[in-house]
Amino acid sequence: LHDLVNIKNNVLNRTGEVLTKEFVNLINTDVVKLIIDFSHEGLVRESWFFPLHRMIKKSNIKSSNVYFISCDTKLSENYDIWSDKFNLPKINIIELNRYLEEAKLWIEDIDKFPIEDFKVDRIREKKFTCLNGAFKVNRIKIVSELFRNGLDNDGYISLIGNYGADIPTKSDLQPELDNDTIKYFMDIIYPKIPIVVDLEKDIELIEPYLGNSYIHEMYTNSYFNILTETSYNYENSIIGNNIFPTEKTYRAIFGMQPFIVVTNPGFLKFLKSMGFETFPEFFDESYDEIEHPIERMNTIVNEIKKICSLSLEELHDRYYNIFDKLEHNRNRLIEIVDDREINYGNYLDVFE
Repeated sequence: LHDLVNIKNNVLNRTGEVLTKEFVNLINTDVVKLIIDFSHEGLVRESWFFPLHRMIKKSNIKSSNVYFISCDTKLSENYDIWSDKFNLPKINIIELNRYLEEAKLWIEDIDKFPIEDFKVDRIREKKFTCLNGAFKVNRIKIVSELFRNGLDNDGYISLIGNYGADIPTKSDLQPELDNDTIKYFMDIIYPKIPIVVDLEKDIELIEPYLGNSYIHEMYTNSYFNILTETSYNYENSIIGNNIFPTEKTYRAIFGMQPFIVVTNPGFLKFLKSMGFETFPEFFDESYDEIEHPIERMNTIVNEIKKICSLSLEELHDRYYNIFDKLEHNRNRLIEIVDDREINYGNYLDVFE
C-alpha cells in the first residue's frame, strides 16, 4: 500500500507524464487495472480510441487490463468491429444502463402519478410532447421542423440549452444540417431561445429535463412523445453508432406515451430486448433500421408530420387502442428499475 501511495503521488506530481514505468508495470503484472471511466455518459466518439490505442502501444501496456466503462449499450459490439478493422489488441468494454435508475424517484412517488390519470376519457389539448434540454444538432433539426410545419401549437415543445451552453452558430450546425434548415433556425428559432413550456414557467427548475424531473400534466394532456435522445451519429462512424438510453426515454415510458425516437439505428430493437413494447400503430418503425443518418432523419420527420396530420379525436382513439402496451411498459419499468444486471451488466462482477 505504501508503494502504491508513493507511485500515485509520483504520477500526480510529474506534469505531463501520467503513465510512469512503475504504474505500467503494475498494470502489466495484473496488480491493478487501468480504467477509463465514462460511466455517467454514453455519447462515445470514435476519435477517442485512436489516441487510446496509441498510448497503449507507446507505453507497452497490457491491453487486457484496460477497461473502458460507459452507458453506450452497443459499444462492445461496435468496438469489436472497429478494432478488428484496424487489427488492434482489444481492451475490455463494460456497458452500463444506469440511467434506468433515474426512474426510481418517480416510482417512489407513484401515488402522485396514478395510472387512473391516464384513463380519463377526454380529448387532450396537445398531440405530443417534445422536450429538449442541452443543444444537440438532432434536437435543433426536430424543433425547427415542428415550427416550420406549423406544429408548434400542437404540442409541448422546449429548447432550453441546459448546462449554460452557448446557442449554436451556423458553423456549429454544418455540415450536418442543410442550409435551409440552418437559415430557418437562425432566423426563426434562435430569437425564441430559450423555448419553455408554459406549464414550467411557474416552476423553479434550473435544468428542467435532467435526471428525475417529471411534470405529470404534460403526459396526461398529450398523446405521444417525440424523443430526441442524446446520441445522433451524423458522421456514421462505427463506434459513434451509440445506443444510449437516458432518462428521456424512461420518462416517456413512465408517462405512458407511445414514442418515436430521434437517435441512432437499433434503439427500438434494444428497448424490445429489455422487455418494452414499441408502437408501429403510431409510426412506421422501419426508421430504426436505416443506417444513413440523413435518410433516417428525413424519414423520422415525415413520420412526425404524418401522425400530426391526424385530429385530436383520431389520436385519442389510437392512444386507447394501444393502452395495454403503455400499461405493460410502465409496469415493466417498475419491475426492472432495481435490476442489477440490466443496470450494470458485468460491472460489479469485474470490479468486485
